[in-house]
Amino acid sequence: MTAPRTASRLPQQRTEAMNPAQPKSGYLPSLDGWRALAILGVLMTHDLSFRIGRFDDAGFKGYGGYGVYLFFAISGILITTRILEEEAKIGRFDIKAFYIRRIFRIQPAALVYLSVVLVLLLVGIIHDTVYYWRGAVLFYTNFLFPGSDVTARGRFTGHFWTLAVEEHFYILLSLLLLFIRKHRDKAFAGMIVAVYVVQVIARHHGYYTDASPRRTYWVILYLMTPALLALLLRRAAVMRAAKLFLYPWVAYLGTFVVMEVDRMRHGLGQHFLSVGMLDAQSGYLFFGFALWIIATMLHPESLSTRFLELKPLRYLGRLSYSLYLRHLLFFNPARAEVGITSPTLLLLSERPWKYLASIAAAMLSYYLIEKPLVRMGHRLAPPATPGHRDLDVQDSRVS
Repeated sequence: MTAPRTASRLPQQRTEAMNPAQPKSGYLPSLDGWRALAILGVLMTHDLSFRIGRFDDAGFKGYGGYGVYLFFAISGILITTRILEEEAKIGRFDIKAFYIRRIFRIQPAALVYLSVVLVLLLVGIIHDTVYYWRGAVLFYTNFLFPGSDVTARGRFTGHFWTLAVEEHFYILLSLLLLFIRKHRDKAFAGMIVAVYVVQVIARHHGYYTDASPRRTYWVILYLMTPALLALLLRRAAVMRAAKLFLYPWVAYLGTFVVMEVDRMRHGLGQHFLSVGMLDAQSGYLFFGFALWIIATMLHPESLSTRFLELKPLRYLGRLSYSLYLRHLLFFNPARAEVGITSPTLLLLSERPWKYLASIAAAMLSYYLIEKPLVRMGHRLAPPATPGHRDLDVQDSRVS
């Protein structure tokens, strides 16, 4: 989410991030493109429905929620790959440095937004309780209320459920990679199968409720599975096979063919979007995201990758984290159940002002908070492999 190293990269440079023989990696522009698509999906889901002539977006809004799971897939692949690169470079995983960089990456922008929400709450502009705000600050808001909650509770902090899940994943992943030194891919695969079996059993006995979809132990598979794929790609044979066969069009077509076959098998009356997260139909798409991302990373010459690397998409991708944090402050006041009476917020919640205000707030956050604090985190804990050029910090461990 920071400035790119270059506008274009040679194919071998783009794939070295996942190649054990070339542990040093650089900026992958396609990942910012995926982030842009993910945040556009989130914005579509959180916006009110609209109609232009005979067209309205009501039938598409449900798909926007998949943007969250696209973010999960990106994190699972990228964070795992970065940790493995560091090990290959310096011979060990520096968990302390990892936590320092994650804290400076996630917390500052989030805490500034939550501070603004708290002030608005205390002066009565936002009508809510500190209960949900505290859950967002301490990253456990995903355990506080149902995923389909239609009340005004936590309207300006509820989206922190995804950040809570990612924080929990960072802790779990780092501890697993720190203590499991051999046969990691087998250990991860076994853990994923075990979690899935437990989920199936729990759902069969009625423990999967309306509050479940946001809880970490139900969602963690959508981060752990991409992490497993990143581990597998460290094997030379797997990498060769992926480069030979996993083209973007193969990943897309394969995902949708499997989904369609399963949908037809269950009958036309049961659409895959209408079933629970644990059911195969929706899971195919969630898990397919990881294959899509890897396919575009390994095939930079493809049309998909070139599309993802368009400058507007890459820039939007760099703003995606700040945009995700701040957009509800401008999207939710228009909802009657939220009860906002502030003329300013109501005005900014109209189109197109909600989008312009969200982007403006995201740009301020990105340039004034995100970049400076991420750079500070990199100075305190220099990464073994570089990312964006303006964040590169010379590390004596690899000089």
